[in-house]
Amino acid sequence: MQISKKADYALRAMAILATLPPDRTLQAQELAEAGRIPIKFLEQILHLLKRAGMLKAKRGVGGGYRLGREGRLITVADVVEAVDGGLLRLLDAEGYPDFPGGTGLRRCLGAAEDATNRKLRTTTLEDIAGLDAADAMVGFGI
Repeated sequence: MQISKKADYALRAMAILATLPPDRTLQAQELAEAGRIPIKFLEQILHLLKRAGMLKAKRGVGGGYRLGREGRLITVADVVEAVDGGLLRLLDAEGYPDFPGGTGLRRCLGAAEDATNRKLRTTTLEDIAGLDAADAMVGFGI
C-alpha cells in the first residue's frame, strides 16, 4: 500500500517550498530537479495546488512558486486531498460481506486507516521542514 505518485510528487514539491524563506520563489524546473520529479507531471500538480490555494505563482523575472499560506497552516492531508481527492482508504466497509472474523477485520483495518489519516491531518509542512533543519544543526559546531 502506497500513496499515489501524484501525491508523492506534490508532497516533495511542497516540502521543498516549505524550507524556503517566505519571499523566495522557485521555478518549476528548479523544483523538478530538487525533488527529482518529472517536469511535465509536476506542472500539472502545481496547477492543482495553486487552484487549492496552497501555492502562489509569480510570473516574469524572479518568478516561480511559493507557498500560498504559512507552512504551519498546510497539512500533509491538505496536499494529498488536493491532488488525489481523498485520503487513505483501506477497506470499503459498505457492502463488505459477513463472515467469521469479518467484524474484527473491519475494526482492525478501520483503526489503521483512522490512525494513518489522523497523522496526515496533524502533520504540517512546517513540521516536515523543521525535521531537516534539526538534522542540519546536529553537525554544526563552533
